[in-house]
Amino acid sequence: MKTVFVPSRLWYENKERALKFPDRWEVDNLTSPGFEKPGLSPAEINARLISPVAGPTLEEMARGKKQAVVVFDDMTRPTPVSKVVPFVLESLHKAGLKKEQIRFLWALGSHGAYDMINARKKLGDYVVENYAVYNHDPFQNTVRIGRTPTGVELWFNREFISCDLKIGIGCIAPHVHVGFGGGGKIVFPGVAGLESIIQFHNQFYRDQSRTGLGNFDNNIMLAECDAAAQIAGLNFKIDCLINRRGEITNLYAGPFKDTHRAGVKEGKEHYGIPYATGYDIAVCNAYGKVSEAVIALFSAPIVLKSGNFGTAVLIADAPEGQAVHYIMRAWGTDYGGRHYVPKVSGVKTITAPMKRLIVFTPNPDMTMLDLICHPDDAVVVKSWPDVLALLEEEYPGGARVAVIQDGTMQYMQPPHP
Repeated sequence: MKTVFVPSRLWYENKERALKFPDRWEVDNLTSPGFEKPGLSPAEINARLISPVAGPTLEEMARGKKQAVVVFDDMTRPTPVSKVVPFVLESLHKAGLKKEQIRFLWALGSHGAYDMINARKKLGDYVVENYAVYNHDPFQNTVRIGRTPTGVELWFNREFISCDLKIGIGCIAPHVHVGFGGGGKIVFPGVAGLESIIQFHNQFYRDQSRTGLGNFDNNIMLAECDAAAQIAGLNFKIDCLINRRGEITNLYAGPFKDTHRAGVKEGKEHYGIPYATGYDIAVCNAYGKVSEAVIALFSAPIVLKSGNFGTAVLIADAPEGQAVHYIMRAWGTDYGGRHYVPKVSGVKTITAPMKRLIVFTPNPDMTMLDLICHPDDAVVVKSWPDVLALLEEEYPGGARVAVIQDGTMQYMQPPHP
């Protein structure tokens, strides 16, 4: 048997999973160069934090400030915020801020709230036990601060707006709307009110050709993030690049537009999978954003044989299930959030039709496919041997197999002209 290892269970054991395939099959491991880079040491993280890409240092910026808020990304993102926070706090305290003048705020957008078990995973025990940590509530306690140039109404978290020093910590990775996440997206839609978030997602329909995974330049949804974050007063941003073990391989600090553009310049290569197509089977692993596993399927239509005649396997090992999303997900048998679309049998997946979809998850639930397809259009199994049995039945002879290491954090680069 041939074996390919993929990363799994980031917020749990953070282990490698062995995927075995018959020797008669041709198996390619599709990955990107940045995934194999080593993680930074604590000293290297601090060195990058105190040397911003532009503007003053965080310590200089914090002097004379009265209240600071640290906005950090949620469990749908792989950023190991706990590795960065000690150096952020060191800068703030050197500038004269006390513990009671600093608070942490989850950038939830329209995702569900988290408990302190997750806060300890994300921030570390010391922060949870010594600083206030708040969930963002998009339904209430928001303040209207204006509109973007296109007319999107801006309502922001009251605690966030009340602070005169606003810091964001997150990661840069391909994103289905803004091209690459990071930058001002940490606050818009991260700590925006629900109506603002809905209006932001509406921008997708203005011109879909100017959105999409890896489509960063002249992206209309990114322009909304930038405008809103500027109006909201995001002062300092820390943007990280992540490897296949959930470690930080590089870090950019400073003004949010500068960190975002510098990080994306590296990120296009870091996360880019060289163009490949013509496969019978696409194994799409979800790791960094496993609770938003649908993202991993966006590469499948490219990788599979033309005409979508191949089989996709989605690996979604998320014991917590798929992320709560108040706008996108189902909230009843045939209804959901403002942008939820009920799935009809025969349409196949949200990304494209395909011959077959197999979903491998050790902890399945009855609503986990609501963003992906109708339940009749996928086969859900609980172990890799179950997956392999289905694939061997379908492909008793030869087959070309592509294994995508983490389809939620990587993107397929366009073919060379």
